[in-house]
Amino acid sequence: MHNSQQTTLKALMTPPELKANIKKKAKDYLTWIRRNSDVPIPEDQYVLSSKYDFDFSSDFRHLNFHPGIMEQAKDLLTGRVDRRYNDASSDIAIHDYVGHIASSQALCWNVVMPMKKHDNFTPLFEVLSSAFQEGGLDSEFDFGIETSVVLELNVGEDLGEGRLATSIDLYLRTPQGKVCAVEFKLTEDDFGKCKLPKAKKCDGSYGSPKNIGRNNGHMCYLARIGRRYWQLGGQYNLLNPTRVNDPCPLNEYYQALRNLMVAKKRAGESLGKEVRGIFVLAADERNSAFWGSSNRFDSLRNYLNEVREEYVPDVFRISTQDIVRGFSGSLEGYKEYFAVKYGY
Repeated sequence: MHNSQQTTLKALMTPPELKANIKKKAKDYLTWIRRNSDVPIPEDQYVLSSKYDFDFSSDFRHLNFHPGIMEQAKDLLTGRVDRRYNDASSDIAIHDYVGHIASSQALCWNVVMPMKKHDNFTPLFEVLSSAFQEGGLDSEFDFGIETSVVLELNVGEDLGEGRLATSIDLYLRTPQGKVCAVEFKLTEDDFGKCKLPKAKKCDGSYGSPKNIGRNNGHMCYLARIGRRYWQLGGQYNLLNPTRVNDPCPLNEYYQALRNLMVAKKRAGESLGKEVRGIFVLAADERNSAFWGSSNRFDSLRNYLNEVREEYVPDVFRISTQDIVRGFSGSLEGYKEYFAVKYGY
């Protein structure tokens, strides 16, 4: 058993409990930031939300990041970063709650940006390699110095979502063209749900006759307006439109399936051939929604085994604490930040 799973079983919390635990650290965190940052910080009432003492107001969201990467984070938050890609929009989807002390987007940036700044992704690559080995992935993912590492890659064009689509938290592409899409979770309790307009066009069922009749023959309203989930999901055997009237998997595993589709598409994977595109969940090991018994990740894996009628090693789970535990050398100094803010 992986060490992080052993730790998890001893210290599981429900998502609300974990969020409350982190929120309690807000005052100590702000004290630490004042002591360790050269950035001028006004009194608390000017930097925190008028409603909450654990949520930074829009002008001070950069204080939710380690001082060593605060300026880079501020540039991302304000759009002052020159991001040009041949195959993706450069737009970044900033979460509404990125200023919240328990923001998973802030956690992702706090974990990844120090490694990017110091050009040392060894802590991440070692945890990933261990998870791949345990999960039986025979296809070698060679994370070398030429691996492309992109935060918040907008892949809306891949899925017919347009430029304002939610980004992939962390996108890794190996020199061999294999793709790993990583989703970070802190206090969330699920993989999110597909977004529907306020006038709902879906009853939550898997290609139900009602949805088909309601949406001009399409499996769901999102397919009707051009989203490619069902096309790509069917192509890679992640969705089966013949299983009508079952709960729709996009209503249960939306972010995971979406990321997995994109990874396989961008890696040029062929059904039944070598696994080239994979999904990785990077979750706080205390969150009972993704660790322990009856968790969402195991449910995702069971769903995929059932719909594909076989086990395919292309979804994996790692602990964000394990990544931080691997910080050493030039990254060692960041550990105190994670201890103060998150209790790592």
